[in-house]
Amino acid sequence: MAIDILNDRSMNSLKDSHVNTVRNATVRSNADTNTASGNTALTDAVDFTSSAQSLSRGFSVATASDGIDENKVAKLKAAINDGSYQIDYDKLADKILSSESELNSALG
Repeated sequence: MAIDILNDRSMNSLKDSHVNTVRNATVRSNADTNTASGNTALTDAVDFTSSAQSLSRGFSVATASDGIDENKVAKLKAAINDGSYQIDYDKLADKILSSESELNSALG
């Protein structure tokens, strides 16, 4: 079963964190002096931390994925409603660890 990462509440906090990191990025101005003409031109540059860059890559991966199998979702809903859905706790734990590892590699 795929998780709808775009509508997950945990992704909202991740998105907010991403936006705040970008807003708080260090902006610096450099004076580029043209000695031949005596003019001074100012250029602005934004330096993003490695955390902000990793977060941006992870967010891009998440937004590019649809990840929803509608037929599987319908079958799971039916199984839950009729009481036949059984949870395999070992398999669930393995999937959680796998997802964590996948998320770390996407962000790192």
